[in-house]
Amino acid sequence: MITMLTARTAEIDELADAISEIKSQIDFTALKKHSCGLIFCHEDYIESGVVAALCKELPFDIIGMTSMASADKHGFGLYDFILTVLTSDEVSFVGGMTDDINHDNYQGEIDRLYASLRERAGSDPAMIFTFMPYVRDVSGQETVSALDASCRGIPVWGSLTTNLALNYDTVQTVCNGKSLRAGVAMMLLNGPVKPTFIVSSIPEHNISNNRALITKSDHAILREVNDMPILEYLARIGLEVTRENITTTPLMLYYDGADKPVALGFYTLFEDGSVLTGGEMPVGTSFSVGSIDAEGISESAREGLERILAHPERQATLILPCVTRYIMLAPNQEGELKQISESLASAPQPFMMGYSGGEICPTPGADGKLHNHFHNYSFCACIL
Repeated sequence: MITMLTARTAEIDELADAISEIKSQIDFTALKKHSCGLIFCHEDYIESGVVAALCKELPFDIIGMTSMASADKHGFGLYDFILTVLTSDEVSFVGGMTDDINHDNYQGEIDRLYASLRERAGSDPAMIFTFMPYVRDVSGQETVSALDASCRGIPVWGSLTTNLALNYDTVQTVCNGKSLRAGVAMMLLNGPVKPTFIVSSIPEHNISNNRALITKSDHAILREVNDMPILEYLARIGLEVTRENITTTPLMLYYDGADKPVALGFYTLFEDGSVLTGGEMPVGTSFSVGSIDAEGISESAREGLERILAHPERQATLILPCVTRYIMLAPNQEGELKQISESLASAPQPFMMGYSGGEICPTPGADGKLHNHFHNYSFCACIL
């Protein structure tokens, strides 16, 4: 059994006050044999030293990330700090972080970190939490695939980091007080863990019935569709994709053996007209173009929340919706934050929510097994 406890503060500058406020919301003397911490926060809490000071105070591994906004049972906001503590007598936790990754070293860094954490844990984990950086020449799916290969398919749940300014040069991951712009943080959970994973993506009525076929690609770089350049294909169906609107066009990928399509987005538009996407773009894979609007965001959040509330043995709930959802809700940008808070804050079970720069969540395949995937535009949750 895992018990979840959360605390939040809006105190950025006064370290002692921030730590006191956090400690007043969690009885740290009542923790069980094993514990770990997860942090979502505005980047100012890293710069001011709050994160490092709190991590120094607490006697267990803590990982975290910057996020555009966060919520728990105590409230929600764009400039807050949330600490979640998971504690258990049966489940143990081991956390760590890579050095900064890049296109040349990310596979080795991820493999090295997982191997060292696996050695510390003494056995294969039941699942892994991870917070990963945005790296311009490495897609989210590439880093997820590297971890998937290292851990041999053990379920992985987490996020790419983001921030309020959507400035990916200043986003950060955290581990035990250390912060890095391009570090991969991991937390291994060993023991009797039975996670439930929820992905609520773009509603069916927001997905085009017309499918296209990928005919030229390079991992996550999409070059040609139906034997024509990707931008030309999109223009033919009435979509003009530019650097200014690049994040607003979801692609629904129908991977081989996948139970449902995976929503992925465009990240970088290159000079040659090709596009870096959020995930693998295998030649021969079909996709449809989706649309994202306020009604669809609310509908998918409602579906995800209903599935959370219906879970009979929920002890802990972690939620990571895509940050694009917040942006696309303008002018009512806090609509989803309020929807989540109003649905879950009055329930006895705790929850923690932060906006994600790209969601990492297993989904079932045709073989009935869970397969680790990278998503965009989705409402993702992990229930313990």
